Amino acid sequence: MAEPMKHLFAVLPFKEQLLMEEDLSIEEIRLTKGKRIRLLTKRGERELPTYVHGDLIQEIIDRCTGRSTYGMMEMMKNGFLILPGGHRLGICGTGVYKDGKLRTIRDISSINIRVARAVKGFGGPIADYLWQNPGSALCMGPPGRGKTTLLRDVIFQLSTQYHQRISVIDERMELAATIDGYPQFDLGPTTDILSSVGKQDGINMLIRTMGPTWIALDEITQIEDVDAMIRGSYCGVKYLATAHGEGRKDLSARPVYQKLLESKVFKYLFYIDSARNIKKEDLTLCSES
Repeated sequence: MAEPMKHLFAVLPFKEQLLMEEDLSIEEIRLTKGKRIRLLTKRGERELPTYVHGDLIQEIIDRCTGRSTYGMMEMMKNGFLILPGGHRLGICGTGVYKDGKLRTIRDISSINIRVARAVKGFGGPIADYLWQNPGSALCMGPPGRGKTTLLRDVIFQLSTQYHQRISVIDERMELAATIDGYPQFDLGPTTDILSSVGKQDGINMLIRTMGPTWIALDEITQIEDVDAMIRGSYCGVKYLATAHGEGRKDLSARPVYQKLLESKVFKYLFYIDSARNIKKEDLTLCSES
């Protein structure tokens, strides 16, 4: 089994079945009550012979939380749990609200484990380019295309190869996947990580306290994020970020991204196509470079 899977063996009771899947690159493991375990791989989706029952789901959750009540409460509140190795376990069930806030999820019906991978060297060419041609960079592509993986390695390469001072706003804990203060992904020796903090608060905090050359953040989705980035750019900080989309045309068509384009915060756009090739565009020009 590939290296990224080894951390999952401690929490998956059916690891023997996974050991038979050595030729596949597993991206997700889905368990839904009353159905067979499903694996999402680069070659498509396939099923294991095991049917999922409530006890199996509960056993996995107990293993993931160490049977800790606090760990369970945190997972229910956030809807996910970060596992050793950076893997992410998400849950679905019935939400329970109190005073207008989601307090827990009961009657868990399914869980999804997203297998995390760090692809060293994926972001090397971008890091090399940005070192020689400094400027904020936006990585775009549709969901599942590898934007977060690319951003993670660009951070690592800029820190490791070029000793750039980088601060990461890991709002959804996908870039570094920090557990007890220890990142599950190595983002380099000169990188500081701020976890579970919103982008707007994070930008202000980091500029005031950490003095970064770069601020990295994943998935720009709100106009407030853009406003905070614009304000931060006045302080001279450069950004590394991701956004969903099919390239510059989406920056022009969607209101949030349109403001991002008009603000001229970003100098470069790196788009990941369907073949996982990376195309570069200089946003200060009208044509693709």
